[in-house]
Amino acid sequence: MAIGLTPPASNNMALIELKDITKYYEMGNQVVKALDGIDVDIERNEYVAFIGSSGSGKSTMLNILGCLDRPTNGQYHLNGTNVESLNQNQLSEIRNLEIGFIFQSFNLLPRATALGNVMQPLIYRNIPLRQRKEMASEALARVNLGDRTDHLPNQLSGGQRQRVAIARALVTHPSILLADEPTGNLDSKTTVEIMQLFDDLHTEGHTVIMVTHEDEIASHCNRVIEMKDGKIFQDSTQATAQVH
Repeated sequence: MAIGLTPPASNNMALIELKDITKYYEMGNQVVKALDGIDVDIERNEYVAFIGSSGSGKSTMLNILGCLDRPTNGQYHLNGTNVESLNQNQLSEIRNLEIGFIFQSFNLLPRATALGNVMQPLIYRNIPLRQRKEMASEALARVNLGDRTDHLPNQLSGGQRQRVAIARALVTHPSILLADEPTGNLDSKTTVEIMQLFDDLHTEGHTVIMVTHEDEIASHCNRVIEMKDGKIFQDSTQATAQVH
């Protein structure tokens, strides 16, 4: 039986806990503080936007949250796991198990069909081919692409390609959906459709974290964390996301 797309059951521990996270880069004789003492907790089923201008630290935050980079100092717990203590193989495993990535540029395999792209993360779990197809078909149906399973990326519109990317993120049943400027390559009409999909996924119980520089995108989220010069400048919770 295919694993469903129901989010994990909640418990009393925050899904994400960042304690005094710093990330420093050496550039010549200078030390750049990309992240400078970040403390933040994110609960299950939150809908969060990290927003800021270029150089604010939001892209570094994305890399840390996604276990794509390590902090210089501080502690990061994801779903109870102490992330900074893991080796590279363990980090790869936690990315596959816990995080569904959605990128601005879609990052689809050009010679694989929509079904093949969505199946890709499941290969590393040693799931039989028949079950991988079932799970991928279910995920594509969830994003309203059940009739596009055999299409290659170049046969799909930008919005459809992003839906494939969202299905690929969903299929692994992750703890969080981590979206990096998910509408950056889309026109305004398609942006509305994709954000409605994210709104629906959050309503279903998924934890959604976005990195964006657009106020309009951030306004969909229940919590907006504004970053500036590597620090959290403002952390505001909206009673309800705006209706769009």
